Amino acid sequence: MDNALIEISDMRKIYNPGENEVRALDGVNLTICEKEFVAIIGHSGSGKSTLMNMLGCLDVPTSGTYRLHGLDVSDMEDDELSEVRNREIGFIFQGFNLIQNLTAVENVTLPLIYRGVGRKEREELALKALEKVGLAHRLDHKPAQMSGGQQQRVAIARAIAQAPPIILADEPTGNLDSNSTNEIMQILRELHSEGRTVILITHDNEIAEKADRVIQISDGKIVSDTKQDSDLERKQENE
Repeated sequence: MDNALIEISDMRKIYNPGENEVRALDGVNLTICEKEFVAIIGHSGSGKSTLMNMLGCLDVPTSGTYRLHGLDVSDMEDDELSEVRNREIGFIFQGFNLIQNLTAVENVTLPLIYRGVGRKEREELALKALEKVGLAHRLDHKPAQMSGGQQQRVAIARAIAQAPPIILADEPTGNLDSNSTNEIMQILRELHSEGRTVILITHDNEIAEKADRVIQISDGKIVSDTKQDSDLERKQENE
């Protein structure tokens, strides 16, 4: 088994503590190893978005611990969390989050500027990332000139440009047609086969089944955690 990348222990996130408190996460324990492809699935209000915010170091828990690469990030300050995010995590969001007046290549290089990457290297990394997602011919196009699937591929290029070890994808196919959805899932699978850890947040069972491991969350608790490979093989043998 590969090394533990993410170790969460008794994590709780409570909003409005007191009488009307909401336990968005209620005693979550979870280990994700390096190079896994994991889907976290749950309905709206299940706690999956809160869990994503924790995994992505966008928020800190009310109690419990979160170790990422052995480093306890549970009670870090914002600037420390920001540093960890920049180093460890590439984010892909449902709404693409592209800047409308920038071209594809400018959208991909922007985060690299914040990370202090030099101009020449930025451009090389951006071109390589856009080639990887099949958009070498669209470098100078702005989001409005592209389809939803192409915009999401720009967003993926932005997430992977600096080769972070973790890809965190929040409903990455939520706004896409089935053809674009298949393209995006194929890219995520390729990133996984290259050795990235891919964590996919979704409410869609069909999307979740494309991962190797499916973690189901409901009412802030993990209610099931299943490995997919052998199950899928068995299904295929029985058909």
